[in-house]
Amino acid sequence: MTAPVLSGQTRQVKTNRERAKKQREQELLDAIPPELLLIRDNAVRYERNGPVYATDGKVGVLQRVVVDESLGEVSELVVQTLDSNRLVLIPLELVDRSAGSALFLSVNHVQFADRAANGQAFETSRFAKVDLKGFLKKHQHGSRSAARRSVANAGEDFVETPATSPLDRLQRRYESSPAD
Repeated sequence: MTAPVLSGQTRQVKTNRERAKKQREQELLDAIPPELLLIRDNAVRYERNGPVYATDGKVGVLQRVVVDESLGEVSELVVQTLDSNRLVLIPLELVDRSAGSALFLSVNHVQFADRAANGQAFETSRFAKVDLKGFLKKHQHGSRSAARRSVANAGEDFVETPATSPLDRLQRRYESSPAD
């Protein structure tokens, strides 16, 4: 009886069936979980390592929140893209809502990919870490100028801002749409 000889090389040949199965599994992972579609938080919660979803599926993971310390407002988000693992800056205007640790954007995959490709990459040297205790003490009541952006609560791994009403979101979309 002879023993099989192992070469130490990994098996690289995949059948079409195996490739299709892996692609279906990945699509399921990237899809928006139905239970998150039913949740609407009272505040928008930006949670580190939380999934970021476009209108048609997962596009990235939230890595950091950029806060303007002088105003006490969230200005941008740092998202790690799923397709290229780049860290990109995303404007707050793209955020629709949050549900748990998930963040939902008002754009689809293609629009997000376009913004990520043409947008500014995150550079650590351009930003400094916020002194959380000092920041919270200074901005206990939040900013009155831009309520949607003002920091209502913060911790080491999250930042919360007040949620906007559905009417406010519709108004924002109407104002940002191109004129006829």
